Amino acid sequence: MVLYFAFMLPSLFVAHEARSNLQSIADIQKGYMEKRNYDGLKVKNPTGCITVEIPNNGDVFYVAGKTFRLSVTVKDPQVRELLAKMKEYFSGEEKMEDLEEPDFDMDLLMEKLIPKDAFKEDYPLGFSVEVKDTEVVYEKTQMKFHVISDQVTVLEMSAWDDANAYTTYLAMGKTSDAVILSVLPVSTPQMNGIQSIVVESLPMIAAVLFFLVLIFSQYFSQKIVNPVIRLAQYAQTVETSQNMEIQPLVITEKDEIGELGKTLNELYVTLRNNYWELEQRNKELAKENKRQEVFVRASSHQLKTPIAAAMLLVDGMIHEVGKYKDTKVYLPQVKEQLLSMQKMVEEMLYLSRSIAEIEEEPVAVDGLMEEVLREYQVQIGAKGIQVANAGSGGLLTTKRDILKKAVDNLISNAISYTPAGGDIKIEISQECLVIRNYGERINEEIQGHIFEPFVGSLQTGSHGLGLYISSYCVSLLGYELSVDNIQNGVEAVITFSS
Repeated sequence: MVLYFAFMLPSLFVAHEARSNLQSIADIQKGYMEKRNYDGLKVKNPTGCITVEIPNNGDVFYVAGKTFRLSVTVKDPQVRELLAKMKEYFSGEEKMEDLEEPDFDMDLLMEKLIPKDAFKEDYPLGFSVEVKDTEVVYEKTQMKFHVISDQVTVLEMSAWDDANAYTTYLAMGKTSDAVILSVLPVSTPQMNGIQSIVVESLPMIAAVLFFLVLIFSQYFSQKIVNPVIRLAQYAQTVETSQNMEIQPLVITEKDEIGELGKTLNELYVTLRNNYWELEQRNKELAKENKRQEVFVRASSHQLKTPIAAAMLLVDGMIHEVGKYKDTKVYLPQVKEQLLSMQKMVEEMLYLSRSIAEIEEEPVAVDGLMEEVLREYQVQIGAKGIQVANAGSGGLLTTKRDILKKAVDNLISNAISYTPAGGDIKIEISQECLVIRNYGERINEEIQGHIFEPFVGSLQTGSHGLGLYISSYCVSLLGYELSVDNIQNGVEAVITFSS
């Protein structure tokens, strides 16, 4: 666009002015030939444009302009002869290309028309001038004074006709010995000249602007549309990703698109964290559902066996059927069945308890172990079991009741599966709690399923909830539980730290 206005537009203006001048002189010639004067004709330069009219007959010819009409009478015979010869050439009797230099004595003509001395009385031409009122020619005039310096003042005289504007500058100055005057007539440039060029150039300007629009559209499409497409593709990637495992979008833009990309990254990070948190909660809910399932199954299946056995014993004693007449023998068995049911009910109620209700607190593991062992002193003494409690642990910030339940079930299992007169060894440290009981090992067939509910009930006659509850409690606390066979015994380990 700059190159167009700097180079091409000026050349177009020059060409337009040349065409305008050519058209102007043609219009003047046609108008004068029709009217034989300048009345009503538009002249680009009234002060400089003249027309010479040479009649076919007579010795008079005319010089006309916008502001004057001059009649010239040829008085000299020699000049009259030259004029007659010129009329012959222009009349068409002879061709212009046949005109030769000897046909006209130019030296004689110059000598006659431009004498070396002042005009003589016998000058070959006679003049008669008719001057027109300039107000008829010019629609408006204006005069200004410009003080250039102390010695120089310029008078600016401007005039306008219906098509052009003209300015004449008269500079006046005075020296110590003279008065100096300088005159400069000029044609004042008009806006309509360049306006027509601009109008003619509108198609070209529109084409250049369209081309620029295409270029800038391409540029801005790369700066705006492409990043938006990249954001859309990133959103589709997030939508189809597994487990919200996605890399953040690389942002290089510093504008609003870049801010949008950063916001999307933050949004997807938040969504990913919420997704993982939801997944974790779903796992916890699955565990809760499993716990509720255990509770229902235990209440519907495990309780019916001891209840049926107790009912059978009680009915036999009530009706004094056979051996059940001896109530001293069978009442203790009824009590044993009731105690078994009581144990299962306590554990099932514990499973149905809300873990969120239990708060964390500092817990001394060795003190907790001594508390659990005191509760089993009767069972330990009845079987003559030797318990060795070695080591001591520091404080753990944990949920005491849950940890106690896990330890209680492990101690209960150890006592139950240790034969009379056997040994139980306990080791406590900051990292773990180890409980070893000797005399019996876990059946190899159920080794891989010992943490599942009711597994023990199928193999040993127990209700099979002890290790399941211990494993569940330990996992809630973020610890690990392992139960394995050792030489002539079983080892249970709760690991507090990994």
